[in-house]
Amino acid sequence: MNLVDQLREILANESILPDDPNSAKSGTDLLEIVRPLLNGTYSDNSLRQTFSVLSADPTSPIARAERGYGYYRRPTNQRASIADSVQASPEAKTQEAELGRENQREEKFRAFYLRRLRLDNLFPVRIDHVTALRQQAGVNKWKFPDAVVLTWDVGESSETGFALDQAALEVRRGLGEQPFRLTSVELKVDLSLTTFREYFFQCVSNSMWAHSSLLAIACPVLDALLANELRRLGTSYGVGISAFDFTREQLDELPPASKIVSMPDSDFEALAAKQRETTITSGALRSQLDWEHIKDLKVQSYEFSDMFAWIARCLKDGKAYTIENYLSLRNIEAASG
Repeated sequence: MNLVDQLREILANESILPDDPNSAKSGTDLLEIVRPLLNGTYSDNSLRQTFSVLSADPTSPIARAERGYGYYRRPTNQRASIADSVQASPEAKTQEAELGRENQREEKFRAFYLRRLRLDNLFPVRIDHVTALRQQAGVNKWKFPDAVVLTWDVGESSETGFALDQAALEVRRGLGEQPFRLTSVELKVDLSLTTFREYFFQCVSNSMWAHSSLLAIACPVLDALLANELRRLGTSYGVGISAFDFTREQLDELPPASKIVSMPDSDFEALAAKQRETTITSGALRSQLDWEHIKDLKVQSYEFSDMFAWIARCLKDGKAYTIENYLSLRNIEAASG
C-alpha cells in the first residue's frame, strides 16, 4: 500500500484527528502520531506534502483549518463524492415541515440577519419566494433572493434615526446618479464541499439585477479547501461572501423567527454581540441596476413591486422610511382616501 492510501486509512481513524477545527493538530504533532503506524520509512517532507495534498482532496478524511493552522477531521457529511446528492432526504424535509417554518434554522437566521443589518443603519427587505406568482416548475428557480438591502449613500444617523441629506440628494439627482445601492442577499445555514457550488450559483442567478451580490452563511467556514474555493468563485464572479459563528445547535436554541424580530433591543444587541461576521470575499459593485430584469421581478413578485414603490416614496419625501413604516403609511393613506 502506498503512502497516500496508508494515510487515508490511518487518518480515517476517529482517534487520530480532532473533530473541532479550533483544536487542529500541527503538522509536527501529526507526524509523531502517524509515523509509528506506517509501513515503510518516509521523510518528514514526504509526510508533510502528503498531508497537504490530502487536505486539498474533498474525499479525504483530513482537512486544513481555515482559521490558524493545523489539521482536523473532515466531517463525514462534507466528504464530496460525484454520486453525492445535494437534495435533502425525504426524512429531513418531513422533519423541517414538522418543526414549522418559524422554528427552522433558515428562518431564524434570516430574522437575525435582517435585524442585525438595522443596527448598521441599513434597510433590509425580506423576500418570500412562496408569495411569487405560480409558474411552471423550474421557471422561477433561483430567481428570487432571500433579502434585499437598501443602503443610502446620502445620509447620516440622527437622534430620530437615519436621516437623508437633502442637499446631497439634490446634487445626486441633478447629476443623474443614484443616491442608493441595492444588495441582493442569499442566506444559507451552512455550506459543504457537496453543496457550495450549487448555493453559490443560486446566489449568482438571483442577484445579477442588483448593484451587488452577497452570500451570507450562518455557520463558519472552517475548512481551508472550502474557503479557498469560495474565494476563487467570489473573486471571479464579484460576489461577496461572509460567514457568522453560529452552530446548528445554537440556531436550534434560538427563539422562533417572530420572537427574534420582536425581542427587546437590549436582548437582541446582546445576541448580535456574540456573533462575529467573517468576510471571505468583498464582492464587486456594479454601476447600474438591470432594469429589464427588475421589470420582470416586479411582475412576478409583489414584494419587489412594493420595494421599488417604497424607494420612490423615500426619494419623493426625502425621508429614509423603513419598508414597514412605508407599508403602514400607505395603508393609512389608502384607508383615509
